[in-house]
Amino acid sequence: MSVADNLIDPDLIPACSGPPHELFDAWRASDPVHWNPPSASYRTPMRHASLDKGFWVLTRYQDVVDVSRDQELFSSHEGTSVIWDFEPRQLEEMRAGLMDMKPADHMAVKKLVMPPFAPAELAAFRPEIDRVARSIVDSVAGRGECEFVFDVASPLPVYTFCRLLGVPDRLRETVFTLGNQTADTENPAYRDESNSAFYGLFAIARELAAEKRADPDGSMLSRLVHGEVDGGKLDDLIIQRFFVTLSIAGHETTRGTAAHFVRLMHEHPDQYELLRSDVDRHLPNAIEEVLRHSPPVVKFRRTVMEDTEIGDQKVAKGDKIYLSYPAANRDPEVFADPHRFDITRENASRHLAFGTGPHFCLGARLARYQLRALLKEIVTRIPDIRPAGGMEMLKSIWFNAIVRMPVAFTAEV
Repeated sequence: MSVADNLIDPDLIPACSGPPHELFDAWRASDPVHWNPPSASYRTPMRHASLDKGFWVLTRYQDVVDVSRDQELFSSHEGTSVIWDFEPRQLEEMRAGLMDMKPADHMAVKKLVMPPFAPAELAAFRPEIDRVARSIVDSVAGRGECEFVFDVASPLPVYTFCRLLGVPDRLRETVFTLGNQTADTENPAYRDESNSAFYGLFAIARELAAEKRADPDGSMLSRLVHGEVDGGKLDDLIIQRFFVTLSIAGHETTRGTAAHFVRLMHEHPDQYELLRSDVDRHLPNAIEEVLRHSPPVVKFRRTVMEDTEIGDQKVAKGDKIYLSYPAANRDPEVFADPHRFDITRENASRHLAFGTGPHFCLGARLARYQLRALLKEIVTRIPDIRPAGGMEMLKSIWFNAIVRMPVAFTAEV
């Protein structure tokens, strides 16, 4: 394996303009449960984490599904869902997060925060999402150009997750900035800041939790503060970890999908012409195809709990498993002609961009609606929107993310 073939290379996704699909195709064909050794050059940006062990990369759709759904054999708690390995104190801290709890605790906490994502509550919130989507496009439509990621793609999911969490307007921009820095772990400029940003979010969570205790408001954070699991209140660390998770996941993936949508429609004008011929009919499935073709999250980890096999490959207790969503989403056994971008693909929604099993994204329904609201405004009001050069991708082993994409369009009069 060459350095360029190691998935623990933050430059790999920018160099490939996305996940390394030629590599995944080759592995899937001859070595579908592929051993990825550690990288001698990689250093984690966190002082108490390492990546000195290799891991098995799953490139087949069904393998990713099967491992994701079997929490007893393939744990997200044992070593967490993060590919790094943590020292004991930090490991316990990470295990307080929603994605890294024991299965029973995960389900109990998830029940506390599910109501805002239920169909009835989401339906009541939709007019506000529509209003904010219109205001975002209002702010740029007369200009003829803008930077898409932060001017257009970011504001709606940031507004939405802050509203749901119960973050007041005065803290919205701070939470957004700290969430970005926490997610941008591979950026050398943030190697110190990403840690301080992480704990900065902890501090805000403590402040807001105290406010919710004194004055409940029905927000997700308030539900966590006042909710009970097994007859007891949640530990402060669980509340803080949940806040950090939502501060990243609440906007990173939705804005990334919106940016990939504009990019892909520009690269496939026939598909964009078809979409514009009947936006209401084609937009929902077009979003699913964007998620399949260019999922914003590239992987999560599981830890093997006892010696077993995945396919024909023996894996040992304690081994790390890398769930590759981009590879699974282009498995030809599931998706015909998988590299083709086709907004009419009948099974596009089978993608794994939101995960599967117990850790399926709890905000998937909300994310889909935000994307429909924002992208319909864009397609109908500034339909000739197109990248205008200078696109920049995040250096990351976590995200397939566009972080800068200037666009141009005919200004709305």
